[in-house]
Amino acid sequence: MKNYLLMIGNYLLYLAVMIVVILIYNTIVNPILGWGQFGTGENIAVQMFLVLVATIGLSAFVYKIKYRVLKQTPESFWGILGFSKIWLGSLIYMIIIGLAFTLLNAAVMKLLLLHNIPSLNDFTESYYNSVSFTTLIVSSVITTALELIVFIGIMFNEARKNVPVFWPILGIALIIAVIQAPGGIWMQLLGVALGFVYGFIYVKSSSIWSVITIGVAFNVSLFSMKKIGWLDSMENISEISLIILAVVMAIFLLVSTVWYWRKPK
Repeated sequence: MKNYLLMIGNYLLYLAVMIVVILIYNTIVNPILGWGQFGTGENIAVQMFLVLVATIGLSAFVYKIKYRVLKQTPESFWGILGFSKIWLGSLIYMIIIGLAFTLLNAAVMKLLLLHNIPSLNDFTESYYNSVSFTTLIVSSVITTALELIVFIGIMFNEARKNVPVFWPILGIALIIAVIQAPGGIWMQLLGVALGFVYGFIYVKSSSIWSVITIGVAFNVSLFSMKKIGWLDSMENISEISLIILAVVMAIFLLVSTVWYWRKPK
């Protein structure tokens, strides 16, 4: 029981760090820049970049203080993130997983539109239109990497010590779902699925680059589809075709993750 409480405590600690940074942004930075509350208004991608960089910096400070209070000597803060090398074959495999999640996301988005549930589509449109396309793509690389450093590299690695791996993976999946709240319940459900993919892939690969590759492939391909019109053109696809696409991609992601988890290192 103690180990599970420590897991929850670690998640709450670093979530509190992020919440403090967001509050500082909303109360001090936003009145100066006038972009809007965090996650809304203008330059959403830049807002996320600023908050994530500050969160990583403050987390490093909290990490140091935490182990000083506990009178323990931990590995270096950057050492826990797992920036070990990833082989080319694994890199390509992660890109394919990211692209599959893009197609799943797009299919679900357009299915929801057909049933007059625009929350996921509206959030994507708002994010896409908040900055220039060049800034958006750069952000899709940098901000995605920073997000995964925060959620997987810091939170997950601190929480998963001395407990069966499923529970911290469930924890990070739920945290990712909460962060996706502006996109509505369906975006949160997709966030849970993505969290499980990230968690199992990361534990097996032991490299933060694996999940960063998945996340970057997902975000860059989604916004690129929007830019060239493919995402909007999916509104003309029949409902049954969208359902088939979503089911096939979901099965592929499930099978791919299980296969990667079970394969020998």
